[in-house]
Amino acid sequence: MGEVPIMARMLAARIVTLGLVALSLAACASVPYVPSEKKVQKLVALIDRGGVPAEKNLSTAPFMLDGEILLRQADVDSAWANLKAAGFGLDKPKVASIQRIGPDSYRLFADTMDARVFFKKYLDKNSSIVAIDAAKGRFYLILNREVEGYPRIQGLAGPAP
Repeated sequence: MGEVPIMARMLAARIVTLGLVALSLAACASVPYVPSEKKVQKLVALIDRGGVPAEKNLSTAPFMLDGEILLRQADVDSAWANLKAAGFGLDKPKVASIQRIGPDSYRLFADTMDARVFFKKYLDKNSSIVAIDAAKGRFYLILNREVEGYPRIQGLAGPAP
């Protein structure tokens, strides 16, 4: 008779343990996202093909373009369309670095109140700064969690000297 309560306690302990394991696995979704170099290269190839406007939700407002905040989606789409029409590309791109955003990351785009506010208000722990060295100089991308197999683009700056 005394063994039944022990068995019940062991079963309850296993159920609690399984619940905690399930909870910890679910918490993995809260680990900050940092894109892999392979994913960044795939995205850069898409940019070079002028495909960013064609990909839904890949680049959404608000968006930081060379220190300016684009708040309307129409402006973001127009910026990409204009870049494509101008033949914009990252000629001979090489991923120089991939880092989570930090307190001074906004300075890579502009040392202004707008840039500071954008980084504080619109970016989160899943935002990363990617430096791309290309034939025309260094470019910076602000990237976030994937959309349709690509990191989502939240900002573009460059070429930087």
